[in-house]
Amino acid sequence: MRSESLVEFPNRSGKWLRGMIHRPTRARGRKGFPGVILFHGFTGDRMESHWLFVKCSRALARAGIASLRFDFSGSGESEGEFRRVTLQGEISDALAAVEYFRRQTGIDRERLGLIGLSMGGAVAASVAARTEAKALVLWAALAHTRQLRELAETTTTMIPGGKGLREYKAHVVSPAFLKNIEKIDPLKSIAQFKQPTLIIHPEKDEILPVVHAQDFFRAAGSEVKQQIIVPGSDHTFTSLQWESEVIGLTVDWFRKYIL
Repeated sequence: MRSESLVEFPNRSGKWLRGMIHRPTRARGRKGFPGVILFHGFTGDRMESHWLFVKCSRALARAGIASLRFDFSGSGESEGEFRRVTLQGEISDALAAVEYFRRQTGIDRERLGLIGLSMGGAVAASVAARTEAKALVLWAALAHTRQLRELAETTTTMIPGGKGLREYKAHVVSPAFLKNIEKIDPLKSIAQFKQPTLIIHPEKDEILPVVHAQDFFRAAGSEVKQQIIVPGSDHTFTSLQWESEVIGLTVDWFRKYIL
């Protein structure tokens, strides 16, 4: 079995989601490797900015932890159109990914963790309790969905004759995305999650201010929780120093709580 394997699996609407499973090269235990599923951000993909998810998955593998990083429907190489993307749809994709990963040979279904970046953090917070994950890590995560709607309305442009469709960096955003996003409350969901929770946020996040991390930390239902602000960092930790710090903290967290 290869240490890195391309995979595809259906979501609950029958669209094929594509991703990569990373497995440690060392011998696994009787029940298999613990595993982590990574959820990318809005307009992102399973690699993420400066290959952040790739680097993290390989670091987890070196620590003896498997992982699955995948593209949400309409993103990356997965089926679907970005104009159909909604936060509810990504939550459904996330649940399908967890179910799929748990069925894989060599994965310990009882020792799973989640990582979510940006809007993927809202997804991770929303599904952590429902999936009975054993640990959670949020990177620059979206806590207040209303703010994302407001950002989308101010940073997108209307497409002429597009019946409410908007353009954001060559992506088409539907009215349904903006209309329905506030129906999801990541803070309410994370309050139901009682397992160890690590919240890492950039000090100078240009998209989601530090208050998102602070509110996640206050709302988190776990007695074991930690908030770390990365000095000087931008939204996706775009420097070798920042990404190294974030990945190191994340691997240590999972090594402590699921390995």
